[in-house]
Amino acid sequence: MPHLFYGKLKDGEIVLDEHETQHLKVVRIKENEEILVTDGEGKLYRCRVLKIGKDESIVRVVESKEKREKILPLTLCIASQRWERLRWLLEKAVELGMARLLIYKPNRGRSYADKLDKLNLVIRNAAKQCARCHFPELVVLDNFDLPVEPSRTFVLHRSGEPLTISRAKYFNNIVVGPEGDFTDVELNVLRSKYTLFSLGETIFRFETAALLVMGLMYFLNDPLEEG
Repeated sequence: MPHLFYGKLKDGEIVLDEHETQHLKVVRIKENEEILVTDGEGKLYRCRVLKIGKDESIVRVVESKEKREKILPLTLCIASQRWERLRWLLEKAVELGMARLLIYKPNRGRSYADKLDKLNLVIRNAAKQCARCHFPELVVLDNFDLPVEPSRTFVLHRSGEPLTISRAKYFNNIVVGPEGDFTDVELNVLRSKYTLFSLGETIFRFETAALLVMGLMYFLNDPLEEG
């Protein structure tokens, strides 16, 4: 499969930043060769490389099209956790086509409010790896106030009622908690606003629980078969 690059179209040309320029060099693309570029918003461009510089490169659009992909109309709300595990979950959420990723800060979490560039780069690289042209929206909060509709939101927690397929399909926001669980105060707030669901007696790591539910929702939502 051809490598996919990222950039924004302007006047028929696209400037590739230092990360994409490094990618060009790693895979040994030369000037005048053709590559595929996405804008992260659904467009796929076939481009000819005009210039490969030290920190940026320029390509000219030869052909463009809208790429049709399976995007889940869902928001995954992730408690900020240790970087390696958070990055892994972000990558899987991108691969499965989540529409929005929301990282919030619970009491037992760390702030990623100043790491937007780093987080967006993870999303970009994950999307390129699986040839996705629609990047999920990223929201990073430094608090516990989730901008989601309570009636369409469920929280994964072992104290909740068993999650069933018939119930899951009516929700479009999923909240996964921190590694060390919510505090009692946080749990009371969540219970007062959202539905809590359990995945059974097995205690999953937060990223495993999220992956399991995203897989379920992937098969419950199939936009490609609509219309």
